[in-house]
Amino acid sequence: MLRRNSISSRQLCILSAQLLIGLNMWKVIILLMLTMKVSAALAVDVVKIFQAEADDARHAFALQLLDEILKSTETSYGPYVKEPYTGPLSPARSRQLTAEGRLINVIIRAPGRPEDDYGLIPVMLPIDKGLLGYRVALIAPENQEKISRIRNREQLRALHIGQVRGWSDVEIYEHNNIPVTLAPNYTSLILMLERGRFDLFPRGAIEVLPELQARGSSHPRLAVEDHLLIRYPFAEFYYVSNSAPRLASRLTQGFEQSVKAGRFDAMFNQHYKKMFDELKLTKRVLIELDNPFLPAWVPLNRKEFWFDPIFADPSAP
Repeated sequence: MLRRNSISSRQLCILSAQLLIGLNMWKVIILLMLTMKVSAALAVDVVKIFQAEADDARHAFALQLLDEILKSTETSYGPYVKEPYTGPLSPARSRQLTAEGRLINVIIRAPGRPEDDYGLIPVMLPIDKGLLGYRVALIAPENQEKISRIRNREQLRALHIGQVRGWSDVEIYEHNNIPVTLAPNYTSLILMLERGRFDLFPRGAIEVLPELQARGSSHPRLAVEDHLLIRYPFAEFYYVSNSAPRLASRLTQGFEQSVKAGRFDAMFNQHYKKMFDELKLTKRVLIELDNPFLPAWVPLNRKEFWFDPIFADPSAP
């Protein structure tokens, strides 16, 4: 009788211990689940944007828009921190580092060859509404008279355009049978322009005035050409490292929301109003060129994302 009671007590102790272990395991599981939920809620997107000091003026709007997109998505995506990379890098090296995602995970650039996009996720909305494809030239002042006689693409082919070797624009001009004179870098190209080696150096409408301001004192013979507006489909986009797909989704969603809410157009018009006024884009002779080199994902059919100088100028007929 005593032996039977002793066995029952042992079994009861074992059962109690097993029950206690089971309850503790469930507590651990529940605690882990709560921890995972809290961690997800507190996830912070680290935005490692390539922001070279030399490009600050050119990319001022893109950086302002990026801040707007990140702030407007805090409710759905949570907080973020920016860790800009400001060191000087070649285009090829900056693409490589963005693909790696360790030092840089966001870059601002125009589309290139398919192999240039390896390891990158494009945010498929043009930051500059295609202004990069509206070209206003830097010239030597003595060339203005002959340029002012140009009225169409065929006449443009009588002039020589200067470009830096390796730029995406080179193959666009060559595809349109426009003579191109090449230089190894920007500085050499400016010197060649001043020495009459070619006729005009087309720059994006968002680039030409800042570049003249930056270099005008050291190159006093540079001027902005006042007659032509060359246009081909071209734009700048945000590219995100493949290692940060959540950030790519966040930028895409936030960009779309900004467009629908009207914030994008308001920021765009405010930022570029002075440029519109100074360059008088609607008063220029427009020459359209083909660009068959854009990737298929570029949303050319979404007109709300592309600039039209007629609508930008209320005084235009």
